[in-house]
Amino acid sequence: MLKAYFLLPLIFLLFKRTPAFYTGPPNTLSNHNKITTKLSPLSIIINGINDPIMKADTPSCIIPFTRVGKLILLKGKAENTEGNFVLDTGAPYLVLNSTYFRDLEPVHNQDEMQRGINGENGLSQKAVLKQLRIGTFTYFKVETDLLNLGHIENARGIKILGLLGVSLFKECELVIDYEKNLIYLHHISRKEKKTYKHPMLNNPQEYDEHPFTLKDNRIIIETKLAKRKLQFVVDHAAESNIIDSRLPGSVLDSIQINGRIVLSGAGTKKVEAITGAMSGFTLGGMELKAMPVIITSLENSCFGNDACISGVLGYDFLSSYKLVFNFVSCKFYVFK
Repeated sequence: MLKAYFLLPLIFLLFKRTPAFYTGPPNTLSNHNKITTKLSPLSIIINGINDPIMKADTPSCIIPFTRVGKLILLKGKAENTEGNFVLDTGAPYLVLNSTYFRDLEPVHNQDEMQRGINGENGLSQKAVLKQLRIGTFTYFKVETDLLNLGHIENARGIKILGLLGVSLFKECELVIDYEKNLIYLHHISRKEKKTYKHPMLNNPQEYDEHPFTLKDNRIIIETKLAKRKLQFVVDHAAESNIIDSRLPGSVLDSIQINGRIVLSGAGTKKVEAITGAMSGFTLGGMELKAMPVIITSLENSCFGNDACISGVLGYDFLSSYKLVFNFVSCKFYVFK
């Protein structure tokens, strides 16, 4: 019997947006100026995967990264295979490209069903990776999802071994410096759980502190738009912000519509979506600068208890601020 799990989108913005020259409600846009946008599904597995065993040569390390488009690529080694991995906080676990890891021993004899944002279904398989090396950190007995990531490779013209999900960082503090293309990673020991903070956090006047929750290994933060509380997933592999088209009109009316696109996944099915500018978006007492956003249905990205997210915060948000994520205290810090 096939088990079901969900997919969160990784959006490739391959084409520039053009204005729709329209200011009316989103559902009455004309068919002018459509742009095809590549949408690549990433796995969101509801159950059946355990957190990996991790050992660190040094508690802190600095990892340089490169960017292909808006994706962050890290060098890593999965057993004897070295290459590029995408940092993907929208995925809860490690995902490996099945093209290069066909010989891994499967965890289950049965396949699992995946469902993408555009409603497409597909199959994947779980397996166990003996060893994964990222920076000075080594992970052992890593349960992973095997998926064909050829659509990402084709879109970006680069070999991708896998996606690095949240479970790999749950004992860590993660800092991403987009200006210097560096990641600062610190393993927080048991003794440090209540006291550790990165030295850059010594001056509280320079940043705002916010809580987040980990739900099914997804980073959930509470925000406000048009005075309504919304839950957004933080996804470093999403190349655009996304908001659910099923939200009330009072929320969607606060978004200035400027175009439309066609989202396509790994298969042939396509979904039409709208682009706009999101203003008045607040985080705690901090009002964020206006950001581009894609409006589309997120009904296929709900949790196991049918509670759905309101949107995804991707590159346009994450690259605009210096952010520190402490996965042990479940707090993140936004520098002003």
